[in-house]
Amino acid sequence: MWLSGKNDEYPAPVTMRRDKDFLRSLDQSVSLHYADKDFDLTKLSTELSLSKRQVQRRLKALAGRTPSEYLRSYRLRRSLEFLQQGMQVGQVTRAVGFSSQAYFASCFKAEFDQTPSEYQRRKI
Repeated sequence: MWLSGKNDEYPAPVTMRRDKDFLRSLDQSVSLHYADKDFDLTKLSTELSLSKRQVQRRLKALAGRTPSEYLRSYRLRRSLEFLQQGMQVGQVTRAVGFSSQAYFASCFKAEFDQTPSEYQRRKI
């Protein structure tokens, strides 16, 4: 796989180890901060010691998602655990870093084809 280097005329080869290290660091950072509703690309790039643009490019190339999509998906996957434990939807919303329950429910439905309440009723 090739990603653009500092100068787009000179693509730099990406080694498997470099990719794995980036994804591991990304996962560690997101797992520590997913509950922070203010955690965004700026804070993520600071955590990873990369520019915002570098994080965007690498994540898009490796995972096919933007940083916002990746973080939202991570938060939604974590919400499944909380819903299975019987937490109320409003509590889950805040626990996974969403500031609006309506937006959380909308994202959840788009990702899993059911509302958080429907999921909870089927799993408990």
